[in-house]
Amino acid sequence: MSNSCLKIIKDLVIFYVKENYKSYLIERDIKVIENKDLDSVINELYTQKKEHLKNFIKTSMKELLKDEHPGDLIINNIIIDIFRDDELCKQTLKTEIELYQKNNLSSN
Repeated sequence: MSNSCLKIIKDLVIFYVKENYKSYLIERDIKVIENKDLDSVINELYTQKKEHLKNFIKTSMKELLKDEHPGDLIINNIIIDIFRDDELCKQTLKTEIELYQKNNLSSN
C-alpha cells in the first residue's frame, strides 16, 4: 500500500504544481517564467501554497482511495517526509519548471 500511496501522492503533487504554474502564466499573460525570476517566483509560490498543497493531498487521497485509504497517520508521515527539506523541494520545483518550459518552448 505504501508504494502505491507514494505514487499517487507524487502524481498529485505534479498535477498541483502544473496547474498552479499554468495559472501563474495566465494571470500574468506570459508564456514562460524568465530564468532570472524563477527563484523568487518559486520561493513566493512555495511559501504561499505549501499548506494548501498539503490539504489538497490529504483530501484527494481520501477521495481517491475511499475504503483503501491507509489512514491519516500514514498520509501525514509521507507528507512530513516530502516537505522536510524546503530548499530541496524548491530546487526540485525549479528543475521541473525549467524542463517543462524547455520542452514546451521547443515544441512550439
